[in-house]
Amino acid sequence: MIEGRNVKIRPLKEKEIGLFFSFLEAAMIKNEFLPFDIIESEFCFKKEFQSDGLWKENNGMAVILDFEDQIIGMISYNKAHFLDAFELKYIIFDEINRGKGYMKEALKLFSNYLFSSKKINRIQLTIPNYHRASIAVAQKCGYVFEGIAREAIFSNGEYLDVCVYSLLRREIKH
Repeated sequence: MIEGRNVKIRPLKEKEIGLFFSFLEAAMIKNEFLPFDIIESEFCFKKEFQSDGLWKENNGMAVILDFEDQIIGMISYNKAHFLDAFELKYIIFDEINRGKGYMKEALKLFSNYLFSSKKINRIQLTIPNYHRASIAVAQKCGYVFEGIAREAIFSNGEYLDVCVYSLLRREIKH
């Protein structure tokens, strides 16, 4: 478990699968979360969890908890194609928990964790260009803007531009 001042990050527990899936599903319905792979059903999600705990060498998913051990969000990593990098995705599920610094702290903690535990030199974020709050989190965590990937993702019936941010191992602040 990774602990900060206001959040904890750890792998999902089996007893939390139903609740966590309902949070993910609600976020996907609102089109707030773009997963690595489309999660088709709770059954498939549970099956994947049972096979590897949603935590492997090149990809994984962890929950973000407040200090009352309530799930407030998630953060995940995935090995980028063609690059020596991990790509991160993250979300705070309930709007009531947004804007409180939870994601900023979680992103810093998780980035430090990945650099200290994995042989990786680069972590990148691809953020839809309309998502200003997520862009602000990236910037506050020291991620550097690299450019726009034009019409790089298809979401809700349209192609969207995404902002690419990265953090290199040598740039991490301890």
